[in-house]
Amino acid sequence: MRSHIEAFLQAQRIDRGAADKTVEAYARDLRQFAAHLGEGRPLESLDRQELEAFIASLQKQGQKATSLARKVSVLRQFFKFCCLERGLRLNPAEQLPTPSLPRRLPKNLSLEQVTLLLAAADAGLDYREEKLKAALQARDSAMVYLLYATGMRVSELVGLTTFQLDLQMGYARVTGKGDKERIAPFAPVAGERLYRYLHEYRALLRPATDHLFLNHRGMALTRQAFWKILKDFALAAGVPTTLSPHTLRHSFATHLLQAGMNLRSLQTLLGHADLSTTQIYAHVTPEHLKSAHKKFHPRGE
Repeated sequence: MRSHIEAFLQAQRIDRGAADKTVEAYARDLRQFAAHLGEGRPLESLDRQELEAFIASLQKQGQKATSLARKVSVLRQFFKFCCLERGLRLNPAEQLPTPSLPRRLPKNLSLEQVTLLLAAADAGLDYREEKLKAALQARDSAMVYLLYATGMRVSELVGLTTFQLDLQMGYARVTGKGDKERIAPFAPVAGERLYRYLHEYRALLRPATDHLFLNHRGMALTRQAFWKILKDFALAAGVPTTLSPHTLRHSFATHLLQAGMNLRSLQTLLGHADLSTTQIYAHVTPEHLKSAHKKFHPRGE
């Protein structure tokens, strides 16, 4: 089993370009499955009932439906790989049912709340490092504006380098999931904050890396550090303190859809591989849909 798992993980890395965190998650799930089976079980001896028993045991332990669905997906991919590449004749995971998932709509800020948040970002946080205070405030403002302007994932934001930014053209080359690259345009108002940070303040942080956004030691700012910064801004702006970087991504998508952007264009901007992932935003704009129905339906009035 171990050799099959390692071959599968290697194929995910090399052939499919899966991100490191994705491969790590696959490895955890499959090794958990192997431990459940015990040593020395050949693949050919497994059937669907044993896979269902594994999922049922995890359910009894209280694992969430989302975790169970992910494990089912990994098992399907693994056994399909074993059939195609490792000589397995029958696929026991082919008809493995997926646990039903609750449909949760993404949370987003209103336009008024975004305005308050951006105002808080412009006002800045009260940093103790007096010499670096202006530089850190300029960095924070640029990050919040860029995040809302592009709908990037937080990992994409903190992973940006100076070489991925084109201020003159107004876009960033974003490296997303699976190392896929896309163009993320941003509005001039975000470009102004970026220009100010880059040309007036970034050098004061004594860069030790090409990453765009740096901490006070000149190293790349972490996701966790930016999450805390955003929560402090939320507190200052009086918006929900449950605000996360992903909330701004959802706000970006919802506001564009409300303004009339089509789902295909939004899919490209968000870097979604599948349109079905983007389609959830069609469910979070009921007032927009009602007004569109009223405008275009022959009996809408």
